[in-house]
Amino acid sequence: MLAALVQAYNEVLAPLISKGGGIVAILLAVSVVAVAVIIAKMVQFYLADIYSGPRSRAKVIEPILDLVRSGDYSGAVSKVERLRGPIARLLEAGVTARWRDHRPDDEIEEELGRVGGNQLMAMQSYFRWLEIIGNVGPLLGLLGTVMGMIKAFQQLEIAGSKVDPSMLAGGIWEALFATQVGLMIAIPVVAILNLLENRLDQYRQEMRDVSARLMQAFSGGEKRTSASAAAKAQAAQ
Repeated sequence: MLAALVQAYNEVLAPLISKGGGIVAILLAVSVVAVAVIIAKMVQFYLADIYSGPRSRAKVIEPILDLVRSGDYSGAVSKVERLRGPIARLLEAGVTARWRDHRPDDEIEEELGRVGGNQLMAMQSYFRWLEIIGNVGPLLGLLGTVMGMIKAFQQLEIAGSKVDPSMLAGGIWEALFATQVGLMIAIPVVAILNLLENRLDQYRQEMRDVSARLMQAFSGGEKRTSASAAAKAQAAQ
């Protein structure tokens, strides 16, 4: 394994670093960080069930809301505890606040906002890293190009009248190579970051919708509970 890594470094990374210098080495290290963050976020989104569509998620959420409407809060909590993802934690917090803590509607809405905000904050973690890499990558590449151009013209100055056009062309080529590497890193990072943010924005809207539907379900559940209690009292008389 170690031998294969060393061989890969000698055959792939070492030539790139020798052509682009220290700036390209920094860009390659930054690209490793970007890939690690992207993989971690994709796994996190998968485990949180964010990739599922609204329709498939509704099939799971609707039975829980039906239990809430019927006043079966314990059954709703038992069912939602087996689910994963921010929406499941949102439902669990809301039902628990009503069933066990007996909180009023305004406090439940505050609890839903708090839990939902914390869940979304966890999903947005390390987005700033990708944003920084996407912004800094081209700038580092440009810095490498400027440094390479300065070096090329210094060599021309040293050469004096014995100027070799290939010397200038080679120096410019190596200088522009850093910008190319920076753009090759920044473009996919920015694209993936925008896709992740767009999916999270859609999920945020789903969380708002579920919160509103949960509050409506509480109203239905209370009406049914009151009607059942009144019927029992009338039967007792």
